[in-house]
Amino acid sequence: MRKNLFIAVALLAASITANAAKVDGAPAPECDGLKIATGPAGKGYSKVFADIKKACGNAVPVCEVTTTGGLDNLNALSTKDADVGIAQVDTWATMKSGDENVAGLQGVVGLNFNYLHVVTAASGFRVAGEKKFGFLKGDDKTVLIQRFSDLKGQRVALVGSAQLLGRQIDRSMGYGMNMVDVDTDSKAFDMVRKGEVAAAMSVSGWPSGSIAPLKQDSGLTLVPFDVPANNPQYVVRSINYKGLGVYNNNALAVPNVLFTRPFKGEKAQDVSKLRQCLAEKLQELQEGNYQPAWNEIKALSNVYDVPKFGGSQTVAGKGKK
Repeated sequence: MRKNLFIAVALLAASITANAAKVDGAPAPECDGLKIATGPAGKGYSKVFADIKKACGNAVPVCEVTTTGGLDNLNALSTKDADVGIAQVDTWATMKSGDENVAGLQGVVGLNFNYLHVVTAASGFRVAGEKKFGFLKGDDKTVLIQRFSDLKGQRVALVGSAQLLGRQIDRSMGYGMNMVDVDTDSKAFDMVRKGEVAAAMSVSGWPSGSIAPLKQDSGLTLVPFDVPANNPQYVVRSINYKGLGVYNNNALAVPNVLFTRPFKGEKAQDVSKLRQCLAEKLQELQEGNYQPAWNEIKALSNVYDVPKFGGSQTVAGKGKK
């Protein structure tokens, strides 16, 4: 009896150890379909991928390649770690001059907008007062950031694709912001709460997976983008976040495109199938239980200045169900 029990326990322990080995440090399983580069789990690109898989996974198998966002997605396409990926058109336009692989990417379909979310401390942050007579401590003051233009000369945290977009805006406006690159939204938001930065900038579709759960007691808020959008691809659109009590907040919006490497063989057929499926399912994606991002799409065929994917299928502006 004891011997049998010992053997059973030993087998159970071995099974647990074997299963753990498959998870810890094991390589990711090989993808049998199109590898689509997205972004952090729970944010816009990843949610759009989930919808694509739900709607078109039977037409063409797809696998998610999680990244830090659009800028990272272009690199994943360049290094062949992904077959397809989502990125902003302005990010591609900037990066293509330094990478011929990025320059050679093609647009499969036009997608939704990404929004520049500018997160600040709702009650402002404390700044030490200047010393008087060179040694007496001055009075501290509270700085309240109420709009994007208040960030002139301020220290800001940038996450993901905002690391490029924020620098482009700063350069064009001559704001002289002190920019710090941060890995995640949560880290950037903590820096805002601690007064380490005046704002955190994060780029995502609406609603943002990291901002939508925030409540008014989080100590954070969003401020409007109030400076000229010095790029023909940029527009200013209003967004709402009920949890934060923020409504009709103007945000800089940049269109997204689903990019692909310039395939000619079997992968090209898979990309064509994906494009055709999205055209056929667009109405379902817009009317069904999917992300609001799909309702921003007016024409899947609009890939802006990106060379169009040369597959054989034709994309309609509005697909049939």
